Amino acid sequence: MSFSEAELALLPSDDDVNFYQEHGYYKSKKIFTDEELERAIAGSERFYRGERDREMVFEYPGWRPEHGDVLRKNDYASLQNRELAAIVRKPILGAIAARLAGTTEIRLWHDQLLYKPVSNPQKAANVGWHTDKGYWKTCTSEKMLTAWIPFHDCDEQMGTITMIDQSQNWPDNTEGLDFFNSDLESLEKKFHTGGRPVRKIPVNLLKGEVSFHSCLTIHGSGPNHSTQPRRSIAVHMQDESNRYQQYAYKDGTLARHPSDKLCRLINGMPDYTDPDIFPVLWPLS
Repeated sequence: MSFSEAELALLPSDDDVNFYQEHGYYKSKKIFTDEELERAIAGSERFYRGERDREMVFEYPGWRPEHGDVLRKNDYASLQNRELAAIVRKPILGAIAARLAGTTEIRLWHDQLLYKPVSNPQKAANVGWHTDKGYWKTCTSEKMLTAWIPFHDCDEQMGTITMIDQSQNWPDNTEGLDFFNSDLESLEKKFHTGGRPVRKIPVNLLKGEVSFHSCLTIHGSGPNHSTQPRRSIAVHMQDESNRYQQYAYKDGTLARHPSDKLCRLINGMPDYTDPDIFPVLWPLS
């Protein structure tokens, strides 16, 4: 497909791509309309009520109403909900990702529907410092990236995503950090910086803007001190080269990813190009 001049203007410039490669993140222009995001909120509420437009082979464990008013994370939501699929599969999103990653193709890896409640002193709802690659040991590529899409304006008061500047070029940080550990201070002590300074960059976004980051960039977020819940979806994406690999931890345990149970197998190995689970987001035929 071809873009209009207005859509082409939304793509990252050469300077933007250079910034992403140097710093490990990028903030887009407004690429989603208010109406698209309002539909996404409505779709997320349907999802939380248990409504599904498509049933999965198995439903990966995630937030359910009986868990209460806590940090919510629900994986593979866009494969089960049409409003969220419309967000994830909007062509400009994949086109931006392809330009940043320097690849000819972008496939969905998986997504995470996220909901951060208003801060409760009794229940911390921080997202712990982590790298996405730390959870993707079975992936061959280090060019994979994530688009984080809030459904509304999102700033530091609301607990917006925060990047550790240039951390994608530090020594390995794919083990020891933890999305679900709300103690950001203790996690920071585990950073392997290679002697480089730790610079935390909150990415403040207006409704419709998107934050992209490398799978090697350390990121997390603090509490939501606003009066409204923070609603968003993280879209994890594969570049063309990514394939399955066996990876053994130090204790000999083989790494596993939930996607391995969902996709087709080739010669007994998960196929990370299976279009039913990993649809091509860019280019569109």
